[in-house]
Amino acid sequence: MKGLLILPIALIVMYSGCLGGSQFKETPSTTLKVLASNATTAIQLTTTSIPSTTLPVATLLSVSTTKAHVTTTSTTLRVPEGIIDPDFEVVAYDSALAWNGTNILSDNHVEGRPRIVELNMYGEIIWEYVLPSEFKDYTNPGFDVELLPSGTILFVLPRKGVYEIDRQGSVVWSFPDTMVSHDADRLANGNTLIAFGSNDRPGDLNVREVDPRGKLVWSWSAKNEFYDQFKGMNIEGWTHTNAVERLSNGNTLVSLRNFDTIVEVNPDGGVVQKIAMDGMDNNHDPEQLGNGNILYATHAKPQRAVELENGTWREVWNYTVKRQMAWPLRDADRLPNGNTLITGSTVILEVTRNWTIAWQLNLKTQAFDMKEASQFGFYKTQRAWQTP
Repeated sequence: MKGLLILPIALIVMYSGCLGGSQFKETPSTTLKVLASNATTAIQLTTTSIPSTTLPVATLLSVSTTKAHVTTTSTTLRVPEGIIDPDFEVVAYDSALAWNGTNILSDNHVEGRPRIVELNMYGEIIWEYVLPSEFKDYTNPGFDVELLPSGTILFVLPRKGVYEIDRQGSVVWSFPDTMVSHDADRLANGNTLIAFGSNDRPGDLNVREVDPRGKLVWSWSAKNEFYDQFKGMNIEGWTHTNAVERLSNGNTLVSLRNFDTIVEVNPDGGVVQKIAMDGMDNNHDPEQLGNGNILYATHAKPQRAVELENGTWREVWNYTVKRQMAWPLRDADRLPNGNTLITGSTVILEVTRNWTIAWQLNLKTQAFDMKEASQFGFYKTQRAWQTP
């Protein structure tokens, strides 16, 4: 599941604020008229207008009081206003460097109250969905969340299934299956591509594509290619497949965590290429970039976001997170401005190509051990739309 969705302002309007119902908070706001680029009349967008003044990178933002002013390149930055969570703290934000938008992620740090949140660039909550009782026991280790172009939310509950909800929290589509692991993508044809790696065994299907009715239309198993090499492996399953991506050429990128391997599979099920090397340890969330390079998160110490060159698979860029309290890293996404959005257990940060921090959010009240971090820490983050 990739970390960026760009939406037209006409769709942003219905996202800017929490919707009614017991599981949603109301958002204080002001109203600013914004003219959509494809609209003929002004529409109402709930925002806060932030005047332009200077805020150096890595300066602490006190989101518990009055919002700090931020640097913009040419126009006033418009930020959807939200409510404060005292456990979230934005410690660095340069709006001229950042790909400004909202951040969609799962949040498990309060035990027994897992939720999906949408945060503005100040770390304030502009929308949340608290998982109901029938879902809340299926968030470990890490549940993936994606805002779809339709405005609905697709999320993966490990060992439970894949679910899609509207902004009122109603389930509009589901695919229950106890072998679902960590990732699902809604494809352009309306089908859903799903990773299956929870307690999988040799011979099980590790990737499935299902249509809107849940009918299987494509699948792949790692057994033929990998059984001889890894037949004794069993760590939360045989492969513990943790991510899938449909590539532009029609092939599928698959992350086999237990094998420290990323594979590209063609529609006939043949393995086109295998990527495995020193330093690729418990690979998470690989994505193919526009130039064919692969970006992924590795648990080799110190944990890093790594970019590999297409074909040679040599390392051409990385960002190291040295602070062990932020481990494990389980997500790295390239944004349209060239920055990389990286998610660790207690930190989410956006860094430039030359390693400058453009934005950083900390989970400031938690100090997890490694086991707790996998269960309660941040998992993945999607930067949803660029602020108009």
